[in-house]
Amino acid sequence: MTTIQGVTNDRLGRIVEDAASEVYVFGAEDYLFRIVNRGARDNLGYTIDELRSLTPWDIKPEISREAFVALVQPLIRGVVERLDFDTVHRRRDGTLYSVSVRLQLFEEQGDRVFYAAIQDITERQQIESDLRDVTRRLDAILDNTTMSVFLMDDRQQCVFMNKAAEQLTGYAFAETAGRPLHDVIHHSYPDGRPFPLSECAIDRAFPRNAGTQGEEVFVHKDGSFYPVAFTASPVRDERTNVVGTVVEVRDISEDRRNKEARDLLMREVDHRSRNVLAIVHSLVHLTRADDLATYKATLAGRIDALSRAQTSLASRRWEGGELRDVVRDSLDALCPGDRVACEGSQVSLSPEQVQPISMLLHELATNANKYGAFSAGDGFVSVTWRVDDGQVRLSWKETGGPQVVEPEREGFGSILKNSLMRQLRGRIDRQWTATGLAVEMTFPL
Repeated sequence: MTTIQGVTNDRLGRIVEDAASEVYVFGAEDYLFRIVNRGARDNLGYTIDELRSLTPWDIKPEISREAFVALVQPLIRGVVERLDFDTVHRRRDGTLYSVSVRLQLFEEQGDRVFYAAIQDITERQQIESDLRDVTRRLDAILDNTTMSVFLMDDRQQCVFMNKAAEQLTGYAFAETAGRPLHDVIHHSYPDGRPFPLSECAIDRAFPRNAGTQGEEVFVHKDGSFYPVAFTASPVRDERTNVVGTVVEVRDISEDRRNKEARDLLMREVDHRSRNVLAIVHSLVHLTRADDLATYKATLAGRIDALSRAQTSLASRRWEGGELRDVVRDSLDALCPGDRVACEGSQVSLSPEQVQPISMLLHELATNANKYGAFSAGDGFVSVTWRVDDGQVRLSWKETGGPQVVEPEREGFGSILKNSLMRQLRGRIDRQWTATGLAVEMTFPL
């Protein structure tokens, strides 16, 4: 006849045998396994008979006999009722898997045994490891990106700032944590007026449950203002409820400076282009010559001089030039190098001075080739300059050429020279001497 106790023990035995977790029962004196359920046997790869000759440390490669005995002493002495720890089990084939152990000590009719319920946590640990790897990668991305990233919770309080955000604002995250981000870096207009939270486009992304982007002006920790471009997007939980806002911010101070510089450059280019076209128009209409070939050559030369001046200015980003370079460029284009001497101190010209000086020198060099020093075999030109009381005095002297005489009437070249000198706000003096033409130009720096 089967007793109630026997039925109960039989049912408990089946429950233990079929349990999803691994179950071990081993003696508290000899530590030999007495019961190992099916889940544990299948995972380990041992039969129950093989396991009955083994002890816990035989399947735990990370724990020695001495370490295990020391581990369970608090249970034996009654200091604790339960031990929970993670360890590693070794299967019969040598492979390892991670487990979480819950260990208790029971005593029945003078026999003390340990009861161990064990969960295989290999998959969980792998997931946790993968999550840690993802977290490290995300941290590395956030720490190394130049984009400033802020995260606000559902109360619009700052719960995260990356390094770029700390550098942008001047605040460490610890100084902003738990505070509305708006109150830290966006609380005032540049004119000093308070900036209400209700007017903040960035913070409207949360209540409106929609992303937004635009430009704003932030306040640095030192009190200075700087323009930023931002994108604010709501953060949703697994039920799509909005639980916060992520804000990406980029300082656009340099962009605005570059835009202002480009706009200024475009205006300058437009102004100079119109000016050059006006000069070319005048050259085309006022250049005189006895025949078409001479007209074309004269006009082309003057346009070339204008082009050289423009090229010189462009190479210096329209910031002017050195008088020595302007003189040398003008003479090298038309004059034999061994019959020219240039000497003078360093003089920096403004952009407005480079063009007329270049064209004046072109006219003088052209005349020297046609009628003056370079029209004869032994002619020579000397160009010197100095600065007196803020006035540049540039001298052009021709020697060794044919005798020259003052023309009876002013040609276009003379008209052009006078016009160019007016641009320089200076004057030009010409002397037709027996030794050659002498010209002195005076203009202010």
